[in-house]
Amino acid sequence: MAWQVAGYGVAAAALAVAAAIVFAMASLSRSVRRLERTADAVGKEAEASLRRCGSLAEEARETLAVTREGLEGFASLAEGARALGEAVHTAAKTTVRLTELYRDCLAAPFRQTAGEEQAGEAAEPVEWVRLLRSVWKSRRDRSRSSSAECRSPETGADQSEGE
Repeated sequence: MAWQVAGYGVAAAALAVAAAIVFAMASLSRSVRRLERTADAVGKEAEASLRRCGSLAEEARETLAVTREGLEGFASLAEGARALGEAVHTAAKTTVRLTELYRDCLAAPFRQTAGEEQAGEAAEPVEWVRLLRSVWKSRRDRSRSSSAECRSPETGADQSEGE
């Protein structure tokens, strides 16, 4: 009988071990299912985050392209401003040169030649001033008379008395 009790004890122990193994397997199975659900949720969140990162990268690419175009536009603008500055500089030099030529042309009749200076044929500066004044007066009188003819008789009479 001792063998029977020992056999029942071993059977009961085997049954207890089997029950513990089944219980552990069920518990492990639940834990694995929870782990899989958590892994799926993390995978879905990672996928959504990856999509967001992809869209942000695309926006960054577009922003860089627009920025590059803007910088190229600024470079073109700077080149245009440089060309405009050169054109203004050239125009200013040309204007100075034309002004000098015009001044020289206007002053040419009033310059004395070397032969005249040596011969003593040069007129005194006072005579030149008198000559210029008389030319200026005659032109002024002509312009007044021509403008008076253009005006009506009433306004012309009033203004000529006031002048």
